[in-house]
Amino acid sequence: MSSRFSHALLFVADLERMIAFYSGVFALAHEATAADDGFVFLRGRSGGDLALHRLPPHVLSPLATPPAWREDCASKLCFAVDDLASARQRLLDHGGQAKEPWTWEGRTLCECCDPEGNVIQLYR
Repeated sequence: MSSRFSHALLFVADLERMIAFYSGVFALAHEATAADDGFVFLRGRSGGDLALHRLPPHVLSPLATPPAWREDCASKLCFAVDDLASARQRLLDHGGQAKEPWTWEGRTLCECCDPEGNVIQLYR
């Protein structure tokens, strides 16, 4: 049997804002789907695609401003970046939050979250 990882999927409250965030921060290309205007693919240049799916308002509780970090869930999106400081700044400029970078086993890492509180890790 052959398989390969295709994409991660995030359920989101504000689809347009999250498209702008992930496209703007990580240069993912927006690809709309014809069958569902609440579902999009954001394509990475070298793989690592991300799908976003809008949830109905009654499913998600209102988000605080700034949103609480969803650190108690069992997932984290991790992005390898060439320039961690620039990626961190783009993330902040697009409405995300970021902690101070730290090092571990020769890598520099930074814990962040998107505008809806989903946890992201940047690393170099």
